[in-house]
Amino acid sequence: MNYKIGILNALLLLLSFQAFSNEKTSFYSDTIRMQMPNGTTIEYRCNYDGDNNLSKELNINKTLGSFMKRWAVLNIKNMDETRAMHIKCGVTRGATESYVKIVENTISLEEMTPPAKVIFPTEESIALFIKGKHKLDLNSELAIYFDKLEQLKELESYDFSIVLKDIEAQMNTSNKGWLKKTPLVVWMKVKQDKSVDLIYKRAVHPHPNDMIVLNGGIALENVKGEWNGSFYADMILQFGAKLRYQQAFKLGYEWMYDFSSGEQNINHWVSLGYSRNFSMNPSRPNWYGLTLGYLAKGNGDLFVKDSFRLGVSHRVHKNVTLVPQVYFNDFLKNVTPGIKLRINL
Repeated sequence: MNYKIGILNALLLLLSFQAFSNEKTSFYSDTIRMQMPNGTTIEYRCNYDGDNNLSKELNINKTLGSFMKRWAVLNIKNMDETRAMHIKCGVTRGATESYVKIVENTISLEEMTPPAKVIFPTEESIALFIKGKHKLDLNSELAIYFDKLEQLKELESYDFSIVLKDIEAQMNTSNKGWLKKTPLVVWMKVKQDKSVDLIYKRAVHPHPNDMIVLNGGIALENVKGEWNGSFYADMILQFGAKLRYQQAFKLGYEWMYDFSSGEQNINHWVSLGYSRNFSMNPSRPNWYGLTLGYLAKGNGDLFVKDSFRLGVSHRVHKNVTLVPQVYFNDFLKNVTPGIKLRINL
C-alpha cells in the first residue's frame, strides 16, 4: 500500500507542475507566402512536415468571412491611403458572475511602417516583396497584406481549394525527411487561372539540434525524512528539428551524501532517463522526463542492497528541475516516496 501512496503523490505533484507552468505561446518554423492575382499577399505561418493537408488546415474563406462580418459593424468603408494600418484579431476569455465562461472576439488597429523590404534571391531578375500596404492578422497563423477593403471581399469568395492543392504538390517535391527537419520560407505566385508558380524556396539555416551534451550539477533531496545533498554528471543525447529540441536520452551518475547516521556516507547511483519537450516554442520549452536509477554502491543504512528509484521530472526553469520519485528494492518492495531538486551548473 505504501508504494501506491508514493506513486500517487508523485503523479499528483507532477500534474500540479503542469497546472502552474507558463502558458505556451505559438511558434511556427515555416512561412508560406502567396502573391495573389488581385494584388494581395497571404502569409501562412505553420509547421510544415510534408504530412500536412493545407486544404483542410487553412480555411481562408471561413476565417476571413468571420472577420468581415465583425468589420462591417464598424462601418469603415475605406482605409486611409496615407497611412499603413495593422489590424489584429484576438480573443479574450472571462466569466460572468454566475461563472459562465464567455469568449469575446476583439479587433485592434494601430499605425505601422509599411513593409518595404525587397529580396533578390538569385542572379536572375526575380524580386520577392510583400504586396499590400495594410496588414491584417486574422490569427497567429494567417495574415493578409492588402491596399483596399475590396480586395478582402474578393478573397472572401475566392476558391482556394485548387490553389492549396497545387501549393502542397509543389512543396512535396522535396523529400519529407528534409521537410521535417529544416525550417522553410516559400514564395508562391498565384495566377489568374489559379495555377501556381513556385517562385522561391529557401531553407533557414538551423542551429544544431542533434548533439551530445555533457553537464553536471548539484541536487538536494528528501527521502525517508532525511535531507541529502549530491553531485551528479550526465551525458545526454539530444535530438530535435525545426529550430527546437524535441527529445533527449540520458545516462547519469550521482554521488549522494548521507549524514543521517552522523557519518558521511556516499551512495553511488547510476541512472537512465528519457525526456520530451512538449512545447512547440523553442524559447519556451516544456520538458518532462522519466528516470530509472540503480544503487551501484551503497554506504550506510539509508538504502538496502539492490535498491532502485523511479522519478518523473519537470524542468521548472532553464537550470532547475523538480523530480518527485519513489525508492524501492526487488519488485516494488519497501516503496518510499521522495522529492529532489536538481540545479544544473
